[in-house]
Amino acid sequence: MFFSQASNALDIVSSLFTDSASQASKSQLDCGFTSSRFRPSSHSEQTELDAGDITLASQACEGFTSSSSESVTSQIFPASHSFSPVYGYGLVDAAAAVAASIGRSRFADVADQYHDLNLWGLDAVSAPEVWNAGYTGRNVVVAVIDSGVDFTHSDLNDNIWINQDEILGNGIDDDYNGYVDDLIGWDFVSGDNNPMDFDGHGTHVAGTIAAERNGAGIIGVAFDAEIMPIRVLGETGGADLDIAEGIVYAANNGANVINLSLGGSSPAPEIAQAIQYATERGAMVVMSAGNNGQSEPGYPGYYAKQWGVAVGAIDEYGYMADTGDWASNLAGNDPAMRYIVAPGVNVYSTIPNDEYEAFGGTSMAAPHVAGVAALMLSANPDLSPAQLRQILIQTTIS
Repeated sequence: MFFSQASNALDIVSSLFTDSASQASKSQLDCGFTSSRFRPSSHSEQTELDAGDITLASQACEGFTSSSSESVTSQIFPASHSFSPVYGYGLVDAAAAVAASIGRSRFADVADQYHDLNLWGLDAVSAPEVWNAGYTGRNVVVAVIDSGVDFTHSDLNDNIWINQDEILGNGIDDDYNGYVDDLIGWDFVSGDNNPMDFDGHGTHVAGTIAAERNGAGIIGVAFDAEIMPIRVLGETGGADLDIAEGIVYAANNGANVINLSLGGSSPAPEIAQAIQYATERGAMVVMSAGNNGQSEPGYPGYYAKQWGVAVGAIDEYGYMADTGDWASNLAGNDPAMRYIVAPGVNVYSTIPNDEYEAFGGTSMAAPHVAGVAALMLSANPDLSPAQLRQILIQTTIS
């Protein structure tokens, strides 16, 4: 069967991983990366996770083009939003951002309707206003670089990205991208083509971005977008090489938006190079700010001074998240930091085995913004990462 004949991930899961270990192949970036660890930037509402540090080499990665930093197109909006050391540029507003993407005024408000369904974040970011205008994320690919994604989940399986240039199970790298049978993404932890989530974090992130509007379960911010599952986090976190390669894979295989709900406390220059590479390839990178209660984002969110955006977490009352177990990192004092906030407390979403759970953390805030970016691109696919970045910060609620 040609993979292009499959309609969703469930159609191919039974035959996808037969003898995958012997067929799997991945390219290596010879960058001299050391083995360090990133952690997901989230918490179950019942469980506290320890923050992981990163110790990284500073070698330049051959093959990453390094030209100028991402430019800000200030002509899109005048600099009208002030910067706060706490909230940065403010709360992401999908109704204003998507409307601005097509040169219109903010879409009309609709009555809040999802709080009672435990989906308060949808109302908080004004996603229903955008849906009413006809924009749902269709034809936009969002890479979830995380612990994997349960691509068989009934709220996600129809929205899983499919690599139409690969043929199912033939053991050949049909599209010459360096990965054999990468039909729905790649697992950089195990080095194979099965990006299944055995943790729950990545599946939760994916649901917030693009859970299907199918009359059951939950609804994602961009419920018609496609999710590209990329597994870079294992049981003890993720290695910098895996994360960097995952970012490059996403950019090279057509991701329009890249969500990084992970982080640590030390600089990661090679991951910064991968983020720059992805940006220059046209992908918008959205990064969680971190959960250590610090005065500025951790890494890689700190790189939002140059590329993409960093996202802090608020609760449903609009306060910066501080549960006692964890607290959102703040924006810092530099207005060059492209920092915005989104819902990140008691966020209900998909987890493996067709289940749902409430998690908290900036990991849960970032996918709200990734979903808004997908809505913007479904309205105007010609927007560059620099334009997306600028519109997002200039249309916030501050």
